[in-house]
Amino acid sequence: MIMQTKPSMMMKPSLFLLLGRQRSFGRLSHQKTAAYFSSSSSSPDDLVLSNIDEDAGIALLTMNRPPANSLSLEMNEAISNSIKTIEANPNIQSVILASSNPTIFSAGLDVSELVVPDKERLPKFWNSLQQVYIDLYGSRLATVAAIQGHAPAAGCFLAMACDYRVMYAGGVNNKTKKKHIPTIGLNETQLGIAAPSWMGQLLVRTIGFRRAELALALGTLFPPDQALAIGLVDAIALDQSSVSDLLDETSHDKLVELLPAASKDQADNALMQKAYSQAKIFAKIPPQARVASKIVTREEHVQDIIATREEDANHFCGFVTQDAVQNNLKAYSGPSLVMRWNFALICDALDHFSSTYYEKKKEPPQLETKMSPGRLSNV
Repeated sequence: MIMQTKPSMMMKPSLFLLLGRQRSFGRLSHQKTAAYFSSSSSSPDDLVLSNIDEDAGIALLTMNRPPANSLSLEMNEAISNSIKTIEANPNIQSVILASSNPTIFSAGLDVSELVVPDKERLPKFWNSLQQVYIDLYGSRLATVAAIQGHAPAAGCFLAMACDYRVMYAGGVNNKTKKKHIPTIGLNETQLGIAAPSWMGQLLVRTIGFRRAELALALGTLFPPDQALAIGLVDAIALDQSSVSDLLDETSHDKLVELLPAASKDQADNALMQKAYSQAKIFAKIPPQARVASKIVTREEHVQDIIATREEDANHFCGFVTQDAVQNNLKAYSGPSLVMRWNFALICDALDHFSSTYYEKKKEPPQLETKMSPGRLSNV
């Protein structure tokens, strides 16, 4: 059964570490929600489109804030509320996080929240981002990031907070006829700011200390093959023609039903097929065992952000309002925040970087195969 759900604004935060204290892992009470979403509206309810397949135990959350899914206060709240709503359905065990825009996953934080910020709104905004970390990283659900487009800065954070990451290997965009090779990384230093400690530590746990140390300092954006080599993503998907038989006919039809109305053609996309296949694998694992294993690797870090939440918010608000930081942000965004909103500029800049990388045929550095602390699997 395919259903569309609408996030509930009244649900309490649900953490897998709290679920672990219950005898029935992941069996939350089912809350009925309105079955309506409109992809043409810009209302808060439509910032994240939510579809579920109860028979398969899989949900799809599609970020839908054009042009770049930048994370504003409202967008953060929409992501958190969507996760909580899906968690309330005991039949759902895994969820795919995707983007309605095929060339960008999320461009990261909404710069307008940071440039000359409203003093009352700024801490609320940061609190909402912390909550996304708690809700996504600490979800009882098995989460799969389908990274078809660029994922810089907090876009990379969203992907790292998931249990599994599939990234598009790149190719020629059918609409623009330009080469599109997505990139991923915490590139905040390029903008004159720094990733918060909990986000930086998430990168450390994902790719290892030394690699993360350099990546954070340099603001490195990794193309797909390097991201796979260092463990920043778990798999890459080639052009759809090379894996047309990845899903059987039944699974393909279910994926078509699961996708939003405007994105049905993505069922033939190798990335979405890989993401759906992995979500199916997760959904078949007994939830008690899967969630208990997740608690082992993530509970400590969720508790840390909860314990230091106010301190972290105070530090961020003090840092971002410094004159030097404000000047850097203004220089990046321009007087009308053109870099934030001009999607063509964002994608052209990132695609130029990744295309140049491939044209020069650089080989990724020789990297160790040792698992990074906190990784659930080594692919």
